[in-house]
Amino acid sequence: MTIARAETLASKLGSGRLLLGGHRGNPDECPENTLASFRSAIELGVDLIECDVHRSEDGGLPVIHDHLLDRTTNGSGLVRDHTMAELKRFDAGRWKDARFEGERIPSLDDVLALAKGHIGVAIEIKNLPLPYAGIEEAVVDALRRAEMVRDVVVISFDHRCIKRIGELEPEILTGILEASRPVDILRVMDDAAADVFCPHWASIEPDTAAELHAAAKMIGVWTVDDVVSLAWSKALPANAIYTNKPREIRP
Repeated sequence: MTIARAETLASKLGSGRLLLGGHRGNPDECPENTLASFRSAIELGVDLIECDVHRSEDGGLPVIHDHLLDRTTNGSGLVRDHTMAELKRFDAGRWKDARFEGERIPSLDDVLALAKGHIGVAIEIKNLPLPYAGIEEAVVDALRRAEMVRDVVVISFDHRCIKRIGELEPEILTGILEASRPVDILRVMDDAAADVFCPHWASIEPDTAAELHAAAKMIGVWTVDDVVSLAWSKALPANAIYTNKPREIRP
């Protein structure tokens, strides 16, 4: 599905249609956060793909979920202790299935190049518990180079990071991640100057969704992998859902 240049991700989220996001691509069938996983999700017709971004020793932006390499690659140790070239030498596919041997850790530039002109991207900055100095500037620079400032949403559990992204580039859609409901949800959103609230699907209810929508905020929930979580997300209603199973979950 091609995104017209005049149509931003923000306008799609506000269209009234529930958008489908591939959480780390299509990790149910492919090694998460690899180009194979993102390609599969795109082929299945998702509206956007979600990826996780760290910072390498030499300032690159590797796409991998964990701060450690051990779970999803044949490497070991902290992502931040390796250069981007070193990270790209690790195998990031065989742990999932032998047919994915040779899949590598992509950079954010790689993911943006794959998505450009086809699909939106949700970029989660993994700035907790280990912070990356300057990661906000690096992400904004990558989006400007790719000319995709208006085709993405940048999200994080580190709300200070999200506020900084908005200060650097006001045209970038931003969102805060939460695993539970804040006491004063609008205060938390305003403190981060965020556009999108991104909770676990079970930690938000229709009254809270109505409060957010009344304040012109949008909602993207995770991780929607069965009929119960899908039905709840529709009842809120959410603007977007993120799933590990894009072949099965259809809004």
